[in-house]
Amino acid sequence: MQFSESFRAMDTDIDVVIEALAPPIDAFVSLKLLFEQQEQRFSRFRPNSELCRLNRGEAITDSLFAKGCHLALEAHEFTGGLYNPMVLPALEEAGYRTTFRDVRGGTPRTQRVPDPGECIDITGDRVRLTAGAVDLGGIVKGWTVDLGIELLGGRFTGVFLNAGGDLRCSGSEEGLEGWFVTIEAGSPGGPPPWEGVMRGAVATSTTRKRRWQTDSGAFAHHLIDPRSGLPADSPFEQVTAWAAETWRAECWAKAVLIGGPPAGELAASSGVRVMTCDHDGSWNS
Repeated sequence: MQFSESFRAMDTDIDVVIEALAPPIDAFVSLKLLFEQQEQRFSRFRPNSELCRLNRGEAITDSLFAKGCHLALEAHEFTGGLYNPMVLPALEEAGYRTTFRDVRGGTPRTQRVPDPGECIDITGDRVRLTAGAVDLGGIVKGWTVDLGIELLGGRFTGVFLNAGGDLRCSGSEEGLEGWFVTIEAGSPGGPPPWEGVMRGAVATSTTRKRRWQTDSGAFAHHLIDPRSGLPADSPFEQVTAWAAETWRAECWAKAVLIGGPPAGELAASSGVRVMTCDHDGSWNS
């Protein structure tokens, strides 16, 4: 029997479906607590979060916080630098200084985004910054989905967890060898570019949703190209990536959207499947 729950966390909708014999109330509570704990560590909109304290110059000692920073450094490496957690100053100058519903204005400008390996110092469970400022929002959202699946996957025959398009599923829903998943089209009302039965993780990144009007009247979006410090000027408006773990899928989707076809080739050479949507609505895989 399927039981579902939805809640808000990390400024997005979280949807959970569990195959169980009885309502898994404790599982839903555990997931909400997990997302809350991760948000308290990594939110850039909570002044007392560990991330904000790190960006203010404090050293943070926390094994999970250190793990999140390790994942960011790893993603920077395997995406050839297209994923870079040091884009926060550029993102804020472009206008994304607060939760998205309140974003207004901004003045994007070309600027250098530093190498995170030269800025993030990790010694055991202790993390400190030597320069710059960090944003770990996207990768942490995907990673928290992974943690949720690891938390519940051994207890139930099937678990599906979706955090705003970053999703992972384990086991199966009744009658299938996996979970039936539909990827939404980039353009409203368009046919789904992919749907099918899957296990593992998939993540989608798009420039259509988190965009706003800057002070100049032009439009900006939240995906900063670390090579320029500007919102990415990409031939794609949406990218979906499949991987074993959600945080990897999320980073690859973002990297391919920022980097265009060469990044798609890099993903493919790494064994990651991607689908891309051009600005005319054409899908390619």
